Amino acid sequence: MARGPDDDPRITDLRRYRKAREQAKRQPPPKPKRPSEGFLGSNPRAGLILAIVAVVLAALYVVPMFL
Repeated sequence: MARGPDDDPRITDLRRYRKAREQAKRQPPPKPKRPSEGFLGSNPRAGLILAIVAVVLAALYVVPMFL
C-alpha cells in the first residue's frame, strides 16, 4: 500500500516545522529538577563532619572537668 506524501519523512514541510517551533516557544520552559536533598544537604560526608564536630565540642567541654 502506497503512503501519501504527508507520511514521507524525507520531505521537509516548512509549515509543519514552523508551527511546531512556534508551539514549542509558547510552552513555558520545564522546571529544573532539583535532587532531593536530605536534612544535612547534598554533601555525602556531612554526617561524618557533624559527628566529628560533636565529638570535638564534647571533648572541649568534658576534658577540662578532669584537669
